Amino acid sequence: MKPEITRRAILFAATRSSLLTQVDLFHQGGNGVHTYRIPALLETRKGTLLAMADARHENSRDLPGRISIVMRRSADRGKTWSDVVTVRAVKEGGVGDPSLLLDRKTGRIWCFHAYGAPGIGFNTAKPGVEPLRVHAIHSDDDGTTWSAPTDLTPQINDPSWHAIFATSGTHFQTSRGRYLVPIVVRDAEKKITSRNAYSDDAGRTWKIGPAISPGTDESKCIELADGTVLQNMRNGKTRAIARSRDGGITFDSEHAHDPALIDPSCNAGLARYHRGRHDLLLFTNAASAKRENLTIRISPDGGKTWSHSRVIHAGPAAYSTVIPLRDGTIGVLYERGEKQAAETITFARFDLEWVQ
Repeated sequence: MKPEITRRAILFAATRSSLLTQVDLFHQGGNGVHTYRIPALLETRKGTLLAMADARHENSRDLPGRISIVMRRSADRGKTWSDVVTVRAVKEGGVGDPSLLLDRKTGRIWCFHAYGAPGIGFNTAKPGVEPLRVHAIHSDDDGTTWSAPTDLTPQINDPSWHAIFATSGTHFQTSRGRYLVPIVVRDAEKKITSRNAYSDDAGRTWKIGPAISPGTDESKCIELADGTVLQNMRNGKTRAIARSRDGGITFDSEHAHDPALIDPSCNAGLARYHRGRHDLLLFTNAASAKRENLTIRISPDGGKTWSHSRVIHAGPAAYSTVIPLRDGTIGVLYERGEKQAAETITFARFDLEWVQ
């Protein structure tokens, strides 16, 4: 672990003996990388934390830039972290937008990500030529080593579509074992919509559901106590919400916007916190009209209302992902800075008392 990162670890003592710790994991310019972006976070069955990101080598732009996927690991709930290692890099083109999913039964860790051949990105891909591809790799040894990539594109892509990619961050497995991976599609008419790819056989085969709502983009979903899948989507000045009764494939005919969830049109984090008497939704985003003010919110009623919130970082901030940790605390990995949001990717850990 690099000394400057140790020095930048911050410990805050808040009221009621609550806790907030923060440490910057990826720094703009670190290791010769122009910019790190796009956080993904997961706790393994052994309790190891995996933090992934894009290493955008030459500039801060999306694919088709030269991008690799990198990772740091923590065995002590984020107090200390390993050095940065490269999880996947390609000789030509780039890979990016990592998302992580844990198979609860087997402990297998999945990393979904985009692969673009030279010149291919979400805004440059076209039907009938080389697509932007959805790849998956997996680890069976707590994130130490990773498999060769599997190309999911032939199973979930319509050849008439312009582009497809998996939303970055953290995804989940339903109570019945289904993998759900939110997907963004630019369709044959160049319209961008959210939908879910899903696997009912532990990732061996995949299907994709219909578009959820017009104009929606990156999204996150979670299963509520009654089995309903709630989808929370990037869609303008507030978040769009839809609900599914068939495990995240099809959704209510019309989505609704949650006026409490102000958003600058940015990827966000969503998770279910189910510990003892608590059954809560956690939501993180840049709660502002622009990319700033990274905030955690708590809902006690499946996202109908948000009873508590607290600002984690008031300055520039963008993408985030949130997960409950096995010790009852909460972990957030997010983009932040002092002048612009892509200066660092930071891990924050806190307890419910800090939010409430």
